[in-house]
Amino acid sequence: MKLKHKDKLRKVIEYFKTKESKWGYTLLLRGTKHFGYYPKGKENISMSEAQRLMEDKLAEKLNLPSNSLILDAGCGEGNVAAYLAEKYGLHIYGVDLLDFAVSNATSKSKKLNLQDKVKFKVGDYTKLDFHDKTFDGVYTMETLVHVPNYKKALKEFYRVLKPNGKLVLFEYSIASRKKFSPKELKIADMVNEESGMHSLPHFLHDKFPEILKNAGFDNVKVSNITFHIMPMLKKFYLIAYIPYIFIKFLGLQRKFINTTFSVEGYRNSKSDFFRYNIISAVKK
Repeated sequence: MKLKHKDKLRKVIEYFKTKESKWGYTLLLRGTKHFGYYPKGKENISMSEAQRLMEDKLAEKLNLPSNSLILDAGCGEGNVAAYLAEKYGLHIYGVDLLDFAVSNATSKSKKLNLQDKVKFKVGDYTKLDFHDKTFDGVYTMETLVHVPNYKKALKEFYRVLKPNGKLVLFEYSIASRKKFSPKELKIADMVNEESGMHSLPHFLHDKFPEILKNAGFDNVKVSNITFHIMPMLKKFYLIAYIPYIFIKFLGLQRKFINTTFSVEGYRNSKSDFFRYNIISAVKK
């Protein structure tokens, strides 16, 4: 049975509100919900340092002057927006489905005295209420995979971007289903369903140029940086391995989907079943 848009949104919200997600994202990652970037030879840096390096990559790809106005689509607790505002002087407007995340983001911005540079609101970014041609740039950090309809999201991004505005996406892609074994496919489908990654099945390897060009964007560039996130996935694997033995034995994989992905994703990481990509494009 196909889920309606509102039911898909509810699934995403439920995923981020699980105790496992809150523990992992809050205690382990300090509220920042994205992978870190590990330069070759620096696989042992902290997760926090690696995440800041990933955010530097975002700033590099946006390549916009200070005071530019940027949309953070799926801003979470606002850590990325705060970092870009503080280090690069960008003005960020963050939108997120989670009311508690937006509340935390607003509180953090006040503590950092950044309330004039970053603002946050609860909302569905497939239905933005900003005027046309508002933003110099738009970005997602591992959130486009969760939207019920990525085409609507890209249409909105295009609408709110100024001419020649920048779009930067940090997103996963997956191999064709025919390349998965039945066992691997079962795990992949379970992870997608329980984490509310509704759009990920459409993000096949090497398809982003076609997807973005169909949405009207130009100058599309894709970098596969999976190698540079693997040290963090390995850390997740080492943390999750022992608990996962009991979780799998008790048949509770769906209840602990992040733990399940940490182990199963790492085990299959050399098979090119998933990739981590940086995608950039320009509004014509």
